[in-house]
Amino acid sequence: MNVALGEVLADMRRGSWEVIADQRGRVLKERGWPDVLVLDAAGWPVVIEAKHHPNHAGAEDDADARLGKHPVDSRYPIETAIALVYPPEFQRLDGEALRKAIRATEALEYALYTKVVDDERETERLPESGWLRGSAIDLAMLVHRAATPAPRVEALADALAEGVDAAAEQFDFPFGGERGIALAGVLNPGVEEEDPEERRRVLARSDTGQSRRMAMTVILNALVFHESLAAAEFRVPDDDGHVVPSVGTFWDGATFLQAKLLAEWDAILERNYWPIFDSAREMLGPDVMPVTTAAKVAYRLWETANHLVQGGMTRSHDLTGTVFQRLIADRKFLATYYTRPEAAALLAGLALPRERPPGGADWADAETLAGVQIGDFACGTGTLLSAAYSRLSLLHELHGGDPKALHGPMMENGLFGLDVLETAVHLTATMLAGAHPDAPFDGERLMTMPYGAQEGGGVSIGSLELLPDEVQAAFIGKRARTSGARGERYVADFVNHVGHGRFDLVIMNPPFVRNTNHESSRADVPVPAYAAFETSAGTQALMAAREKRLASGSPADGNAGLASFFTELAHRKVRSGGTIAEVLPLSALSGSSWRATRERWRSHAGDVVAVTIAAGKSAEASFSNDTGIAECLVAASRAREAQTAPRGVFAVLNRQPGSTMRGELIAHAIQAAIGNGLRRLDDGPLGTTPIMLGDEYFGHLLDCPLPDDGPWPLVGVADVELAQVAYRLAHGRLANVGQATTAHTDIPVALIGEVAERGPIDRDIDSDERDGTVRGPFERRKITSGAPSCPMLWAHDAKKERRLVVEPDAEGQIKSVDARFDQQVVNEKAARIQATATRAHYNRDLQFNSQSLVVAMTERPCIGGRAWPSVIFENPDHEYAFALWSNSTLGLLLHWWTANKTQSGRGSTTVTGIPRIPTLDVRELSDEQHERARAAFESLRNERFLPFDQIDDEENGSDPARAELDRALLVDVLGLPESLCATGGPLETLRRKLAAEPQIHGGKRTRVVFTDTGERTERRAAR
Repeated sequence: MNVALGEVLADMRRGSWEVIADQRGRVLKERGWPDVLVLDAAGWPVVIEAKHHPNHAGAEDDADARLGKHPVDSRYPIETAIALVYPPEFQRLDGEALRKAIRATEALEYALYTKVVDDERETERLPESGWLRGSAIDLAMLVHRAATPAPRVEALADALAEGVDAAAEQFDFPFGGERGIALAGVLNPGVEEEDPEERRRVLARSDTGQSRRMAMTVILNALVFHESLAAAEFRVPDDDGHVVPSVGTFWDGATFLQAKLLAEWDAILERNYWPIFDSAREMLGPDVMPVTTAAKVAYRLWETANHLVQGGMTRSHDLTGTVFQRLIADRKFLATYYTRPEAAALLAGLALPRERPPGGADWADAETLAGVQIGDFACGTGTLLSAAYSRLSLLHELHGGDPKALHGPMMENGLFGLDVLETAVHLTATMLAGAHPDAPFDGERLMTMPYGAQEGGGVSIGSLELLPDEVQAAFIGKRARTSGARGERYVADFVNHVGHGRFDLVIMNPPFVRNTNHESSRADVPVPAYAAFETSAGTQALMAAREKRLASGSPADGNAGLASFFTELAHRKVRSGGTIAEVLPLSALSGSSWRATRERWRSHAGDVVAVTIAAGKSAEASFSNDTGIAECLVAASRAREAQTAPRGVFAVLNRQPGSTMRGELIAHAIQAAIGNGLRRLDDGPLGTTPIMLGDEYFGHLLDCPLPDDGPWPLVGVADVELAQVAYRLAHGRLANVGQATTAHTDIPVALIGEVAERGPIDRDIDSDERDGTVRGPFERRKITSGAPSCPMLWAHDAKKERRLVVEPDAEGQIKSVDARFDQQVVNEKAARIQATATRAHYNRDLQFNSQSLVVAMTERPCIGGRAWPSVIFENPDHEYAFALWSNSTLGLLLHWWTANKTQSGRGSTTVTGIPRIPTLDVRELSDEQHERARAAFESLRNERFLPFDQIDDEENGSDPARAELDRALLVDVLGLPESLCATGGPLETLRRKLAAEPQIHGGKRTRVVFTDTGERTERRAAR
């Protein structure tokens, strides 16, 4: 069996690894011989120790015992070993019949053991318990990934960062002067200012070290790639067939031969690799670095490069992106929050499922795959593009293809990477070309896009210049930094290849930053989305106007941020039947500004898969580094025709993947579960389909209908039963959650917009002048008397919002305007705003773990403000039932279900989104029921309610006021059975589930405790 397995594995990757199966003799320097030893040409050795079913323990013991041993034919020790168990039916087979069974089976069981670097005893097991189950191809993919042990990648990342920092310290010439200006031009090609003094100022600001480290990273990558070419005996196109020498030959004793190294790079550039060597050549050249500085810098970087190459850096697609994420710091406006490699592996696995090769071909069909186009129009360090290419290349090889032969066509016409940072494009090129450094290619499709003010007038908005149906090459033009700076011919050819409907896959993590500057941290920046590279306020305005013009008529929305425009770009570029795969803010699935985009997906996308993470902290629910917000992965095909009754698959992970291998395995588990059939949201509270790696639970899956309007379901939800109950409640059916029955109770439910009107947006109340008019007619100020003429409920103060009735916190005074404006117009606006005053106010930024009310009532009508917009009923008597419902467990459930939960512990909506929230249909209640609602409200108005994360506080037993409100609403007002509110009944179960939901508690470690004199905060155990 071992020999047959070895033969099957060897056939899958001829030339890429050597497989030694059940060979006696001296295989290891220590005694003993492995069942199967795989010597990967691009990695560390991997051992497979196999047993017959059911001897799982024996396989594990043998695999663990091999860790740390040294194969005779490898310079590296064994740091990964796989325990494998053959299915019982193999014992009856031999020869070709056995090999055929191995190729066909899906019943291999295996687990991966990894030695923790520099620790003789500690090992990591994948999965943590139980066994992975799959085919020989699945096993081969695991072996390939295991050949680059994750601890080695981390160790090399640390070494690279240390080398970059050390070299940056050697880079000590004063900032300023011609050399400083030259470096600024290389690193920041989009800097708007042409004046030398302004460029010096830009560079001086970078004296914190960011620009130095970026420069060192670019040079170091060129040195590492140079070593890869030398190891591959790469020939440059000289008459004598000159072979690239090692970097070490460019030192003559202690003297650095700067001119000779640069000449060698010029020779390499005659063949290609411009994105890798062009910028590095400029930075290491005499115009930027004098020879003495270059010698110190290059020697330190060469030492680091040599260490990394010896340690296996060129074997890891993860490494460069990981380090670059550590080095870049200017994230405020570029929003360069690069994708974690493990998330990239997960998204690539969803975008390129094993069952559905791109282009509709077989994975072995080299001709079709050579014509596939994969694009990333915000490529960053190339993590996503590299992950997609790595997966495509590996699957092609495992199905009998030659990945080296495919490399040239893919680099020349298949892989498109665009960014506004030249250093990012440089690193993307290193990642992609490094797959086969000895396989030359004629050009590549990687470009640094122009950004900001352009020579000769006009502005450019980077990759979004590709939004129109026809793009003029001349407009991208002179400032576009291309591979080899080939100029207009190359740009024209590039534009021709990035036309609409050309791509089989667009995979991206676009910038999230928004056009609007409502956030206080950006209040002084006119258009944050276009404030990178020191663009002036005027240029920002021109860029925003150009964006609006190029995306005219599309679902993209400036309030949603740049990500929505890149999503529109992806939709236009992908062909019918092709795939879009993106990392997006969680608001893409639930935010009101993304409504039009979701409708586009709903009608024009198929095979929708959305992945989120159920985590208390936003950073733990993210797939990128340092965004600080929850994110989602969305993969979908562009449907060939409009969808009817569209559905999507929603996967909720219980934590981040943790490694590229786990990311890939999770993607495979999701695809396998989809193929086997999933539980459905609309079938009722009947559970979900788990995502399992062995016995390791990683989350759950549910097949859901895509709603006509509003947020999409199951976004980051840990308890799927909550989602199933909320879904049914939004349709007027209260499921008996927690009970072994599918029975339900009917409750009249409608949208808020069907029973009431929403009040004005706060900016229409008190904002400054805009476009030559007074938008907000009021000046808002603190209350100066006990009976303000124009009271407002504006901002939050959680401690003052524990009871159903709250006091106004501001008052308005009509603005007195000068002769530029018409005072009568301002007065009329003020009268219209005053007419919206009401008692009921909706919490549009509900912080679940600190606030207690969804709807606040005021003693007398008030104007609703930023935190508390008004909800206006034609019949004010309906406000009481509305307030009771909204603050009940059921009201909270529906608010949570429909809210934008991008921020930790918060469920936000917008003023325009409030009408789309389901609520009790108060129109269906009788006059008597409304009277009972008012009586219940009055009896509860002085009760203090705990924050929603304590809706079923374990230490206090429960939130007694909330439990009483639930009973009063459901039993006294609606006349429903008392059993709903009984101890252990459906409402108590719902409260307990809500309190445990990560999106509600947000990982908060404190709780509110009421005392006779007020409230205090106490620390509680971790959730």
